[in-house]
Amino acid sequence: MAGMNSRFVRVILIPSAVFQAVIFGGAYGTGREIAEFISVLGPVGGLLALTVAGLGWGLTMALSFELARLGQTYDYRGFLKALIGPLWIIFEILFLIALLIVLAVNGSAAGGVLNDQFGIPSLAGVGLLFAAVVALNYFGRTLLEESMSVCMIALLIVLIIYSALTFFQFHDSIALAFSEAPSRGNWFANGLQYMLYTAAVIPVLLYSARDIRTRGESIASGFTAGFVGIFPAVVFHLTFMSAYPASLEQPLPTYWMIGQLAQPWLMIVYIIVLFAMIIQTCAGLLQGVNERIDAWLEERRGRKGDPMAHAIVSGSALLISLFLASFGITALVAKGYGTLAWGYLIVYFIPLLTIGVYKIWRKSS
Repeated sequence: MAGMNSRFVRVILIPSAVFQAVIFGGAYGTGREIAEFISVLGPVGGLLALTVAGLGWGLTMALSFELARLGQTYDYRGFLKALIGPLWIIFEILFLIALLIVLAVNGSAAGGVLNDQFGIPSLAGVGLLFAAVVALNYFGRTLLEESMSVCMIALLIVLIIYSALTFFQFHDSIALAFSEAPSRGNWFANGLQYMLYTAAVIPVLLYSARDIRTRGESIASGFTAGFVGIFPAVVFHLTFMSAYPASLEQPLPTYWMIGQLAQPWLMIVYIIVLFAMIIQTCAGLLQGVNERIDAWLEERRGRKGDPMAHAIVSGSALLISLFLASFGITALVAKGYGTLAWGYLIVYFIPLLTIGVYKIWRKSS
């Protein structure tokens, strides 16, 4: 039984925790992404878009995990080289641009979250984020994955409590929204765009799939991670319908919704969990960078980088992103962030669904 539990943790829980931890920090956790991409479509349209996004995440991860397992390529450089050959460098350029934006946005969010709710100086929040991320990357993948699992469980508990309180107090308003509010826009296009916008981090997170041994495990792990990743979005969307469309007009919809419950303790707990998830987002992405560098070092020199090297890489990346953010450069680049999704479509998603599927099929044959 212990062996089965350990297998479940390594194959199912860890990949789900890593994926959720990396995508949740920042705009997802505040509800802003869900309001703009999903809830704007209306109650039913939003649920359909979430179905597209969740299934898309699950399929993308299942195929990526299986391709990584077959080729034993668990860093994004090795994975993309096996998938698209020399064009892998295009993915890396796109990823490094996105990494700069994500680190800067989450760094700013970390300072703002603690300052707004607890009056802690923004600089102290950024400093705490910096120290925690560097420490997690210094101690390595195992500790990082375990901390992500703890944060995932804490987040799910908080979301269940939040949704239960909201449905108890405002179930009539939610039912009314579903019966009267019309669907707007193209739910399939929005769901696909949101999936592309987010799932581009998957090649960077393949280190979480190292313990997958069979195709069945790849499929189970991928689709479970997709379900876990989309669960907070479903909770946010459904609860936003209790004050639709006013909830969508709020700059931070999730905070506003929790405030409507008049439960100050829930806001405090949620902010603490969100801050922890912001740390995990930064550390998880930088772990992917360290895995890529380690694979390159092992290929060239026969050895990986040591913990101090990992910490230096993480700290340097954070400092650079925060420095550039102070000059407004990342805000300028972020305006073209939607364009990055189409770049990922060309160099990752289309090759995965064509070349990747062919390679998996050929191995089966």
